[in-house]
Parts: sequence; structure tokens; C-alpha cells
Amino acid sequence: MENKTMFMIFYSIMVLVSFSHLTLAKERGNDKPLLISDNEFDAMMARSPASDDYNGNMLRKYSEKEKDYLKNCGKKMDMPYGPYQCADEVIAYIVQNKSVSRVCCRGIVKAGKECHKEWTELFFEMYQLKRFSSKKFSKTNEIWNMCSSDN
Repeated sequence: MENKTMFMIFYSIMVLVSFSHLTLAKERGNDKPLLISDNEFDAMMARSPASDDYNGNMLRKYSEKEKDYLKNCGKKMDMPYGPYQCADEVIAYIVQNKSVSRVCCRGIVKAGKECHKEWTELFFEMYQLKRFSSKKFSKTNEIWNMCSSDN
């Protein structure tokens, strides 16, 4: 009888612990990188005549005022070690779960949330990135929250 009671107590404790820590047993789906390697990322970003045509047509839908706004956003986020470096970091964060540098974060915060959102939207309309556009909204907000809390 005593063994049965001890077993029931042990079993009850194990069940309670497993219910209270469900997240430890599951892998979050958004923690996996969408692309496995840097080579895969480079291959994805490679330009082709079809992608150039698609991107050119996509850019034609923007008015001159919108294009100027996006250019200014890019300039505000510009980093000292190269143009579009911050955009590359943001894309790598969304697609590969890589980190975004402090310098890039400062640029994002300096440009503002709306600017960051529109800039990311533009990049994920590109032919090479459109298949990842479902992740852009949550990850864009994640980047903004991370960067704005650091500054």
C-alpha cells in the first residue's frame, strides 16, 4: 500500500510539472531560420532577368513622392560602413534569425517606426524576398521593439 501511495504522489507531481512547463517540451516554429545557410541566402538574392523585370515593375507602382520618402528613409537608416547595410541586417534577421547591430538599431530608431515598416515592406515586395513576406510583419515589429528598447 505504501509503494502505491508513493507512486501516486510521484506521478501526480510529474504531471503537474509537465503541465506547468509546456513550453519546455515544444519547439517554437518561428525560432527556426527560414533559410539554412549563408550560401542559400546568397543564391536567393542572386539577380536574374526575370527578377529584374519583376522588381522594375514593382517599383513603377510607387509615385515619385513615395519613392522620395523611401529614399529618405534609407538615408536615415544608413550606416557608416556601407549603404543598405542595415537593410541587409534586417533581411538577415527576418529570414535567417541573425542579429541586428546596435548601429543599425540606432538608425532604425532615428528613422522612426513608420519609416522602418515601409522600408521593410518595400524589400519584401522584391521578387527574391516575396516568398518570406508572411514573416515580415511580426519580425518587423520584433526588430522595432528590440531596437527601441535598447535606445
